[in-house]
Amino acid sequence: MLRFATRGLTVLLAFAPVALAVDGTVLINQSTSTNGLTGCPTGGHFPIIICQPGSYKLSSNLTVPDANTDGIDITADNVTVDLNGFSLLGPTVCHGSPITCIRNNGTASGNGISSSNANIVVMNGQIKGMGFNGISLAGTKSRVQNIQATSNVNHGIFVGDSSVVSLCTASSNGGTGIFANGSDVVTGNLVSFNVNGIKSANQAALISGNSVLSSSSIGIQAICPSLISGNIVSLNADNSQLFDTVGNLLVDGNLGGTGSSVGGCVLANNAP
Repeated sequence: MLRFATRGLTVLLAFAPVALAVDGTVLINQSTSTNGLTGCPTGGHFPIIICQPGSYKLSSNLTVPDANTDGIDITADNVTVDLNGFSLLGPTVCHGSPITCIRNNGTASGNGISSSNANIVVMNGQIKGMGFNGISLAGTKSRVQNIQATSNVNHGIFVGDSSVVSLCTASSNGGTGIFANGSDVVTGNLVSFNVNGIKSANQAALISGNSVLSSSSIGIQAICPSLISGNIVSLNADNSQLFDTVGNLLVDGNLGGTGSSVGGCVLANNAP
């Protein structure tokens, strides 16, 4: 009789509903990597796949097993992931100047949180030690806020077009602390001890109010026309590189010098 009761309990657990917070937010913890989210694919291991729009929140730290594995993959638009003060942890350690990253195997490709969809929000926690990017949001109109991206092999935070990165800390990453791959807003962040501090690959970025410190290569790199204003740019090997393609880049009111510029970039009111 006990054997049949145990088997019945196992079946019930297999079909148990996903855990929800009081506000209806879907909770994610380490066991979600095995059980998966309702209606989403799972192989019984990382990455955790979020395949439906909505709000998701961590209820524990997540630890991925190796540097080639993503933590969370998002395959739907309109998803918010609140780390809720917890951490997504990988095995990589980056340290020194210039930065050297040590991982538990060879070339690695694992991202902490990855998506190519639109309107993705990631906030309120730490992503550390990933084999590639800490956060990789290649879609449009995403937002990354109050994230600590540390000790990742490539970029700490990567965002696509029309995105916002604010109030984050990106440090000791083996590539660029914050890489904005579109007409993005990067504001109010602390970016330090990365190979490169902040890079913009678009001609309409706003990079303002950031502290960019102790990069072993470039502090800030942008393409005209963009606005780089009110940043503290200090102790970088090259405080900034400004590339003009169509003119009218304004670099205004920054502390720490402007480094090198090419073409018709306008430099104004910057302190050495």
